[in-house]
Amino acid sequence: MGDEEAGRAVMHRLSIFRAARVIAAIGMLAQPLGPAAAQDRPAGDDPAPAAASATTITLDEAIRQAIARDPEHAAAAAAVSSARADLLEARGSWLPTLTLSSGYANSGDERVDQATGRLVSESYTAQAAAGLLLFAGGRRIFAQQATAADLAGFEAEHRARRFQTILNTTEIFYETAAAADLERLSRQRLERARKQLDFARARLDLGTATTSDVLRAELEVGNAELAVLDAGLDLRTAALSLGRQIGVAEEVHPVAGVLPERAPDLPALDVLVDRALAGAPDVIAAEAARRARDRDRLRRYTTYLPSLYLSGGYDWTAFDFPPDRRSWSLRLTASLPILDGFARKAAVQRAAASLRLAEARMRDAAIAARVEVEDAVGRIESAEIRVGIADRAVRLADEDLRVLEERYQLGAATILDLQASQVALTDAEAAAVRARQDLGAAVARLEAILGETIDMGDRD
Repeated sequence: MGDEEAGRAVMHRLSIFRAARVIAAIGMLAQPLGPAAAQDRPAGDDPAPAAASATTITLDEAIRQAIARDPEHAAAAAAVSSARADLLEARGSWLPTLTLSSGYANSGDERVDQATGRLVSESYTAQAAAGLLLFAGGRRIFAQQATAADLAGFEAEHRARRFQTILNTTEIFYETAAAADLERLSRQRLERARKQLDFARARLDLGTATTSDVLRAELEVGNAELAVLDAGLDLRTAALSLGRQIGVAEEVHPVAGVLPERAPDLPALDVLVDRALAGAPDVIAAEAARRARDRDRLRRYTTYLPSLYLSGGYDWTAFDFPPDRRSWSLRLTASLPILDGFARKAAVQRAAASLRLAEARMRDAAIAARVEVEDAVGRIESAEIRVGIADRAVRLADEDLRVLEERYQLGAATILDLQASQVALTDAEAAAVRARQDLGAAVARLEAILGETIDMGDRD
């Protein structure tokens, strides 16, 4: 009898011990499984997030640095500077030319100075020459207008390149921000999986769960660890891309919480279309190219007209220094090519063909601007709706997981039901992150089309 009572006492204490483990596991599972719960785990269990010691940056700072270091943007700025120099040269064609020159000569063969009768071998000369094109049939007028139109086109292309850099930087920035959020969510998934594994083991000790529950929980932990590994690699790749975009050879991470929550307040679609047709860089560049080609075509016709050129000079010559013999000259020259082997006609035909091509591109640019604005606005509206749907899905999935956790604790749900709910919550959270990323990128695309900044509030 003593041995039986001792055995029952041992079994009773073992039952109490197992019940205590189950209660502790239930308490752990009942705790929030978000980022706060992840902080309770020792630091040595998981690798630290990649962004912990990396450089962080705001979107506005990233855009400024990307523009300053973008070689394509620098090339566009150089093209504008070159076009301004061409316009300055075209304006200078209206001014007269003035040249001053002087010379000294010495020869081993002496010659007789007719004025003095003595033999000399040295001579000194000085000259001032001036010229002015009086009439060119309007060639300078059309050339200056064409150059001014080319400058307007290069300036529009420079603005287009600037906003293309902004678009590229914004997309990479939001991609990195989304990767950081997804990496954080993958760690939350791993924390949930580990807690449920602990609970499944406790229930197995009590006999209220099967070995299959523990195995499935361990499998979910392995999958969650792989998800953390993949998310960390994606985050590192995105952070390196962001660093390269702003001109540094290291990881750069966005500040936390930068993904937009809602779309900006936009004007009506017709207003946006009108703004694009009036100010979009691609439309302005195409219109400027058409004007330049039209002025160039008219300039080619001026070669059929005569030109008048006035030139004159003043000379000083002598065999002694300083030269004291003076002379002057004045000349008016008129020229008109008669036969040039059809060079003028061919030039006119080529200019006309270039004009037709520029007109076609201008029409296409206007149509493209209208289509792209409508598409960008549609994408913004769709992305905003997706953000709302995704947020609601996260709330529903979170509530579903809470209910299933309680049911699993009571033995009214299986581990498969619980894991399916976990996966649904993970997918919903990832969809919410991607929806916000798409919203920010869609707004940046509209900015690039319009060539102007849309107020998104505080980007920091």
